[in-house]
Amino acid sequence: MRFARRPGPGHSDITDRGSMPMAMLVTTVVMSLGAVMVPVLVRQADNTTTVSVRSSAIEASQTGMDAAVGQIRAAAGDFKKLPPCELDGGTDDRYHVSIKYYAPVAGVTADLGCPPTGIPATARLTVTGTGSSAPGGDNTRTLEATYTFKTTNENINGGNIRLDQPTSPYLCMDSGGTRRPAAGTPVKVEECERKLDGDGKLVYTITSDQRFAYTPDLNIKLVKSESSTAPDGMCLDAPMPRNANNAVTFQPCLGRVARQQWSLDNSSNFRSTSDGVNLDSYCLTLKDADAGKAGSAIVIGGCGGGSNQRVWRPQAAVGAGMASSATGQLINYKQFSRCLDVTNHDVNMSYMIVWFCKQAPNGDVSWNQRWTLPPLAIAQATPVAERIRTTGTSSPGVCLRSPRSTASNKYVTVTSCPDKPALPGEDPNLAADLRWKMYGDTGVYATSYTVVDVDGRCLTPTDLTVSSPDTHPDGTAKTRVATCDGSLLQKWNAPANLTNPDPLTNTIEK
Repeated sequence: MRFARRPGPGHSDITDRGSMPMAMLVTTVVMSLGAVMVPVLVRQADNTTTVSVRSSAIEASQTGMDAAVGQIRAAAGDFKKLPPCELDGGTDDRYHVSIKYYAPVAGVTADLGCPPTGIPATARLTVTGTGSSAPGGDNTRTLEATYTFKTTNENINGGNIRLDQPTSPYLCMDSGGTRRPAAGTPVKVEECERKLDGDGKLVYTITSDQRFAYTPDLNIKLVKSESSTAPDGMCLDAPMPRNANNAVTFQPCLGRVARQQWSLDNSSNFRSTSDGVNLDSYCLTLKDADAGKAGSAIVIGGCGGGSNQRVWRPQAAVGAGMASSATGQLINYKQFSRCLDVTNHDVNMSYMIVWFCKQAPNGDVSWNQRWTLPPLAIAQATPVAERIRTTGTSSPGVCLRSPRSTASNKYVTVTSCPDKPALPGEDPNLAADLRWKMYGDTGVYATSYTVVDVDGRCLTPTDLTVSSPDTHPDGTAKTRVATCDGSLLQKWNAPANLTNPDPLTNTIEK
């Protein structure tokens, strides 16, 4: 017989009986809990991996969206340079982009195909991104968004105003090395800024001290010259009353004030006004002894010839002054300082040109740039075919004639108008080559602000940016008709549009 051991002094009366069953019970419970927790922990690990994969997939999708939007913006309004309809980011960026281009056609939103056959109004972007690690399962995320094309007509970036010197170096209006000259600083001519292009050829550039804008107030303003003391910038100014050899200086712009108004006339002189209504006999010029010399100051002087003294050639981006449909002028959007012009006032010329827009404080410009225009159509289906006819007391009354051909040697001309009042209203007996349709804002950017002949071709100046442009001897563009393509060369009297909406809308995750 085995006896239980009694506790000795100082020990409790507890034995180790039942400890083994208890240990086994605890072990069993712990093992059971472990069996339950392992799947939970595995699921948590899987969920963490899934979240990580999905997060990286979203990032890849967003990268693809940003890349596609960047390429669309880089096209800078030229629909022929828009990105292809399928884009891949490769193994590093892990995205695929599908793009569909749309535009309203006959009141219905139409798919323009790929590449787009015209200027789109919107693009639908679908971007699928793939997660960085994907051992099976759903490892992709898709974003969709609508890109709305911004069709801004803000168009006065400024440019140089140079003397019409027949030989290099050319001389340009200059502010003395700063875009914020002090009040009273003389306006001078300096060599037009030049630099070497990628082919080692000297090209003319525009710097801040030679960047001018010709405003609707007939001010010649130094671009970005605004300051606390000149909130509207700095403009060319000469004192009143006018006197020969008065210095022309920079002063804070005053708007429609006679002392700062300069009107480009038939001789391409900037002519003065003494009353803000009528032109006077003073023009911006160099002194006789300074003609053709860099560093010479501009003064008030005589008007007329003198290509290296007072005949000025503003770049297209300088602006059109106060020329507009209100003055009966047709301003080209791409060549924004240029207006449709009867060449040399000669109705027998074999081509019309797009010449420097003429100005007058009262809007009464020379007849060879003043036109009676067809009524503006605001829908493609409702134009009125009419003549485009010169107006003014000196006008012989000639009508614009389409060559009805896009051949490179065929140009728009003028001819005597039929005996018919120059009032709006379609004349079914009007000769086909004299019938023009003029569009305003049609709601479709590609067709807005175009002038279209009877064959559906658009009035178009020759392109001055090509390597060998087809021009009049003074460097201005000749005028043709061309297949309508929505380009800026084919837009006339387009207004400024300062709105700048966010182009990306309706973004969703699928």
